[in-house]
Amino acid sequence: MAAKKIDQYMKPHGEEGIKTIKDMNEEHRHISEFAFESVDVGKNDKILDIGCGGGANIEKFLKLTENNVDGLDYSNISVQESIKRNQKAIDGGRCSVIQGDVSDMPIDDKSYDLISAFSTIYFWPELDETFKEVARVIKPKGRFMIAQGTDGNHPDDEKWISTIEGMRIYNAGELNEYLLNAGFNSIENYKKKNEHLLVIIAQK
Repeated sequence: MAAKKIDQYMKPHGEEGIKTIKDMNEEHRHISEFAFESVDVGKNDKILDIGCGGGANIEKFLKLTENNVDGLDYSNISVQESIKRNQKAIDGGRCSVIQGDVSDMPIDDKSYDLISAFSTIYFWPELDETFKEVARVIKPKGRFMIAQGTDGNHPDDEKWISTIEGMRIYNAGELNEYLLNAGFNSIENYKKKNEHLLVIIAQK
């Protein structure tokens, strides 16, 4: 049971995956709240949430913009759960959720004003190239928001790395360098004191 749970964080699957997604929605609530406090969402922003999990953040974005909010996830179970949670917006033509790999997204160039990644870049391959792929689908002057539950100095970092399959933790300096190399310009870092929460917003 423990091994399945550890593997689930990287790519939820099966019945246990559905439970893991629900647990993560609750566990990551404080990260989401801090991120939404840090970002200014325009009413006309077209948004993509990468690693959308159970679709909770898609639902929040839909309340802030009048434009479309889409989701992408590597896990089929996550896609299904996100669709289920946002079915009304999907039926209304304001949302679509697709299964795909962030390193090679089936999305046209310059498609989105804002792209978000909540507690997911830990599992992304080759950040230097993957961030370039994210930049490809962002419009000029568009933004990429990264939100995570550790700033690279959390006391539990080593425990997470040793117990969660495929996980790697980055600090703000490392992420800023990857973002600059990927073609982003203005970068803002937000940290929540005493909680090690980190939000980075990079403009293309």
